[in-house]
Amino acid sequence: MKRIHGFTGPVPGLDDYLANAGADANWQGYRRGVRYQQLSETLASLQHGLCGYCENDIRSADRQVEHVIPRSHPRDGQERTFDAANMIACCRGGSSDDASIRADDERFPGRSCGQAKGDDAHPDFIDPRSLPALPSLMRVRVNGRVEANDRACEAVGVAVDRVRRTIEILGLNVERLQRARERHRRQLDKGWQGFTNDVAMERWARQILLPNSDGNLNRFFTTGRSYFGELGEGVLAEEPRDWI
Repeated sequence: MKRIHGFTGPVPGLDDYLANAGADANWQGYRRGVRYQQLSETLASLQHGLCGYCENDIRSADRQVEHVIPRSHPRDGQERTFDAANMIACCRGGSSDDASIRADDERFPGRSCGQAKGDDAHPDFIDPRSLPALPSLMRVRVNGRVEANDRACEAVGVAVDRVRRTIEILGLNVERLQRARERHRRQLDKGWQGFTNDVAMERWARQILLPNSDGNLNRFFTTGRSYFGELGEGVLAEEPRDWI
């Protein structure tokens, strides 16, 4: 999980929907409208095409709008149902309707992201929009497992246990995701073998870690970030870095 930027603009079509729906206005009603797709696309673009939790690429068939504070929350949920500052774009966490995605989910079941977080508002949960850009509070091992970066947490004053708990709440180490990240690292290993000098290596790190011409990032950003280590952090520390 990396830092993402929050959405501060008006929710597409919301005023019209509320005016027409009146007292019957609800989230499911808004979702059935044509503006919901525009909202999910806007959020996904802001997040450079990655799920706000697991960093998988968000295909249109596997994308949904996630309420960070659940709509069922007894104190704040209903009031923040249509609050753009409470929304991020996420994958469906292993519950996709898309046949090609569902086949992989069925081979390696396990809920993640919003589906794992559910309707509870966990006090230890870390909103990805509150993460620092640098350093990364999470790292990915060779086997694809995500864990807390103890040294980075200490450097910015974030409790390591909160990061560990957030990883657990979101199910970021379900087999489906861990296998995918492990495959991604193997692909990076193959690419590494083709470079023989520092200049070429840095160029490749930029290709893997920086947004492409469409503004999107490679899936599993933190996996690539962990792979390149200090070289990658040097690339990410360069100005301007308001995108990260």
